Amino acid sequence: MVRTGLVATALGLIGGFLGVWLGLTFLGGGAADEASFHNLVHEDLVLSQQQEVAIAMLEREFSVQRSNDEARMSSARQALAVALLRDQALSEDVTRAAANIHRAMGDLQLETLSHILAMRAELDPDQRVEFDRHLARALDVEN
Repeated sequence: MVRTGLVATALGLIGGFLGVWLGLTFLGGGAADEASFHNLVHEDLVLSQQQEVAIAMLEREFSVQRSNDEARMSSARQALAVALLRDQALSEDVTRAAANIHRAMGDLQLETLSHILAMRAELDPDQRVEFDRHLARALDVEN
């Protein structure tokens, strides 16, 4: 009976993490927000050639970092699944794998914010006002 409960708990945790990941990836607007910012910067704001080049370089650098963090999250999710199915308890390995997921997610979040600020720094004052309005809307903040 206890074993069945542990298996159900482990599967529930895995399902929960998978659900959050799928929701953020496909439904949560992460890609839509990114596309929206991309459209704002490249279509709505009139960028100089120098700004286009600088922002394109920032985007390439961020793309590499984001891929690295996503690979770390994937690896940590796999480690969590292995540990949960093996230990069927909130063991040190399960706790460590969960912490690794959160660390990778946190790193990606901070790098995303840094990327946003780096792009903003390339804009002129008028462009920054529009960028800030868009950012406030994306973060559900009145500006």
